[in-house]
Amino acid sequence: EFIEMDYSDKDEILKIVQEKNIDKIVACANDFGVITASYVAEKMGWSGHDTYKNAVLIHQKDLFKKFIQSLGIRTPISVSFIEKNDAYKFVKNAEYPLIVKATDLTGGKGILKAQNYDEAIYAIDNAFNCSRVKHIVIEPFIDGKQQSIVTFIKDKKIIVSTSCDCFSPINPYLIQSELLPASGIEKIKDELYAYIEKICRELDLVDGILTVQYIVKDGKPYIIEMMRRCLGNQFLTVADVVTGFPWEEALIRSETGMDLCNIKVDKPISNFAGHHGIMSNKKGVLKSYYIDPSIEKHIFKKIPMLNVGEKLKDNLNERIAYIYYKYDDYEEAYYAVSHMNDLIKVEFES
Repeated sequence: EFIEMDYSDKDEILKIVQEKNIDKIVACANDFGVITASYVAEKMGWSGHDTYKNAVLIHQKDLFKKFIQSLGIRTPISVSFIEKNDAYKFVKNAEYPLIVKATDLTGGKGILKAQNYDEAIYAIDNAFNCSRVKHIVIEPFIDGKQQSIVTFIKDKKIIVSTSCDCFSPINPYLIQSELLPASGIEKIKDELYAYIEKICRELDLVDGILTVQYIVKDGKPYIIEMMRRCLGNQFLTVADVVTGFPWEEALIRSETGMDLCNIKVDKPISNFAGHHGIMSNKKGVLKSYYIDPSIEKHIFKKIPMLNVGEKLKDNLNERIAYIYYKYDDYEEAYYAVSHMNDLIKVEFES
C-alpha cells in the first residue's frame, strides 16, 4: 500500500505504523528517513535500528562533528551556531575560505563556500533560512578530492565495503557522478576502517549500512559526514556490480532484525561502475538529450526523470535522467565520468 506522507514527520509515521499494524520499518536513502525509522523502531521495541539519540547525533552535522572531534578523528574543526549574530561575529576574524552548512539537511542544501566576509554573511543567512532546526556549522574549507566509503557492519566490524570518487561539476555541493571504487582507496582504507569501527564501538551501533564522506588532502582523509544509510540515486545498484555483495537484501535483513549469516556473495560483475545524473547549466523546456556512443555502450540502466516538453525549473538540483554504467578499464572509466557533461548533450526548445 502506498501512503503519501512526509517521512520526516516521525510522529505521523509512528501513527501510521500503529494504525496499520505494520510489522517492521526500513529507512529510505535520506537522513530524515533514518532518524524517523530509528524513532519508530525505538517506540515499537523493534531491533535493527540504532537508538533515536544516536540517529540524531550521527545525522546532525553539529552533533556529529563535535562527537568525532572528541574521539580525535581527523576532520575539519567545526564551530556550531544557533544565533545569527554570533555567527556574524565569528566570521569577522575567521580565516578564509570557509564553508557554512545547515546542520540538518542533505543533497547540498544549505551549504555555501565563502571566500570573504561578505560571502560568509550571505552563506550564514542561507544556512539559517534552509535549516529546519535553525542550527548551522562553520568550518575551514578543505581543498581536496571528495570520496565516500560505504560499509556493511556486523558485530561492529566491517564485513564488506565499496568506495567512490565523487564529481560535482555543475553544483559543487551536489554529487552528480560517481565512480566505484575510489582512486587510491587502498592507501587510506585501513585508517577509514579504524575510524568507522571506533565509532561503532563508542556508540554501540547495530548491524547495517554505514557511509562516510570525506575529503582527501595530502594523502590523508578528513571526515566530513557520516550516515546510517547508503548514498542516494540507487547507489546500491552499482555497489552490487563491483562487490557481488547483495546490499539490498542485507539492508532489509538487518533493519528488520533478520539473520545475516546465510547471505550469498557472488563474483563481482565488473571492475568499475557508477552513476551519473544528467543535468544542465541552464533551465528550459527539454527538447532532447544525446549520449555519446562511447558512454552508451557501457550503460546498463537508465531512469528518465524529465520527459520531452517538460520544463527543467531548477538546473542546480533537478536531473533530466539517471544513467548507470560499468567498465573493466579504469582509465577509460575515469575519462568518461570526468567528461560526462561534454559527452552528453542536452537541447532545450528555443
